[in-house]
Amino acid sequence: MKQRLLIVLFALSLFFTSCGSDNDLVGNWIKSSSFEGRARSGAVSFVIGDYAYVGTGYDGKDALKTFYKYSLQDGWSKVQNDFPGTGRREAVAFEANGKVYVGLGVNDDDERLGDFYEFDPSTDTWNSTAIDMTGGPSARQGAIAFSINGVGYVGTGYGFQEGEDRTNLKDFYKFDGSWTKIAYDGEKSRNATAFVIDDKAYIVSGENSMKYVWEYDPSKVSNTFNGWTRKEDLDDDNNWEGVQRSGAVSFVINGKGYIATGRNTGLSREVWEYNPVNDRWDEKTSLESPEVASRENAVAFSLNNRGFVTTGTVSGSGAYFDDTWEFNPTMDEDDKDN
Repeated sequence: MKQRLLIVLFALSLFFTSCGSDNDLVGNWIKSSSFEGRARSGAVSFVIGDYAYVGTGYDGKDALKTFYKYSLQDGWSKVQNDFPGTGRREAVAFEANGKVYVGLGVNDDDERLGDFYEFDPSTDTWNSTAIDMTGGPSARQGAIAFSINGVGYVGTGYGFQEGEDRTNLKDFYKFDGSWTKIAYDGEKSRNATAFVIDDKAYIVSGENSMKYVWEYDPSKVSNTFNGWTRKEDLDDDNNWEGVQRSGAVSFVINGKGYIATGRNTGLSREVWEYNPVNDRWDEKTSLESPEVASRENAVAFSLNNRGFVTTGTVSGSGAYFDDTWEFNPTMDEDDKDN
């Protein structure tokens, strides 16, 4: 009887070990056409209509000004006109009233930048004059930006505040043709990631804010509520500590948010899915090894409910990437499409 019990316990241990393995997770990484420009990190991305745009960044030698656009039908092509400001990395981009604004970041001389330039996607052209930054964010890098209903939002990052040394920041601003400072309940942080689902923004993790997720709903802003809600923490109480990271990317597919790449104590290969309906995270198939290299400071975008990750680096290694990968969250892993 004792021997039978030991056999049963051993079988159960194998079962639960198998259930926790990556082989039982769902999701598939599919090789797509490589980014057409120089391999780079710290670029920005934005989506207008059927096109995703990727530009600026750093190639290991220079801070860049070039932009490329991607469509599901045509692949990658260069935007004729380069970004008109100083080349930079760790900038931000957002859409407001049909135009796109790119700014902030850091240049080749490690100087933080505070300017923004306007891009018209209808003509693929830039306004060569920087926009008025009165009332807007100060110079910084590693900030976050997002757009909701034609209004842009920018906040956090790494820069300077009056009377302080270079530091993590928590100030936040909205742009609808002019800048207005808004309240933010979160922590001072940099290199967080943000995505938007159903007109609500979700800010996830980042340096100095690893375990936090904040939701912003501008439709609920009132005299008594500033629109921010702290969601469930990314801690071991929920077994979600694997979501924690900085320098990650995020994208949205069918009403769920996905976070990938980035760094915690080391580079992370884990991929997690967020469901805003029940405020829950579920682990998905990791970056497929060895085909999809671990990386940080990449970019991601969604087109037609399909999520893509491209560019990035491994800090200190001299490795910069131009490969592009599509993630399908409902398929089983399949090496044949790598």
